[in-house]
Amino acid sequence: KPEKGNWSIQIMQHPLLFGLAGHNYLALRDQDGRIIRELHGLATDTETGKWKYVGTNKTDILKVWEFDSPRYYLAEKTFPGKILTEGKLEDVISFWEKGKGCIDEINKKSLPYPPLGVNIRGGTENSNSVAYTLSLCMELDPANIGLLTPGAKTNLLDR
Repeated sequence: KPEKGNWSIQIMQHPLLFGLAGHNYLALRDQDGRIIRELHGLATDTETGKWKYVGTNKTDILKVWEFDSPRYYLAEKTFPGKILTEGKLEDVISFWEKGKGCIDEINKKSLPYPPLGVNIRGGTENSNSVAYTLSLCMELDPANIGLLTPGAKTNLLDR
C-alpha cells in the first residue's frame, strides 16, 4: 500500500482462467487510494473502433485505452497491485504523462491482437505488453505480476 497521503502508479492485474493468467494494466491512485485513471491495452475491433474484453477476430488490433474511472473496464479492483512509484501529485502525474506520451506511437502500429490474447507461434503482443511498454515509457521498473502473463516482457516500441 502506498504511504498515506501519497499518489501512486500501480501495475494491476485482472485475473483470468481461474486466477492462473491475467490481464495487466496500470492504475493511477489518489492520496486516498481511489483509482483516478487506468491505462489498458485492449483488443479493438477494426470495424467498430470499440474495445473488447477478449480478442476473437483475426482483424482485431491492440490499442491503448485510457479510462477516467474504474467503472469503464470492469476488472477486479480489490487486487492490491504492485506500486511502481508513489509520492506527491505533481511527481506522480509527471510519470503518468510520460507514459501517455507513448500511447499514439503504440496505437499507430495497428498491431494484430492475437485471438484470446496469446500467440502460440511466436512472441505475444497483448495487454501485458502494453503495461510493460508504458512502464518503460514512464521510466519506471516494469514489474511483472501474476503466474501466466504472456507478452509481459515484450517492449512494443524501439526505445
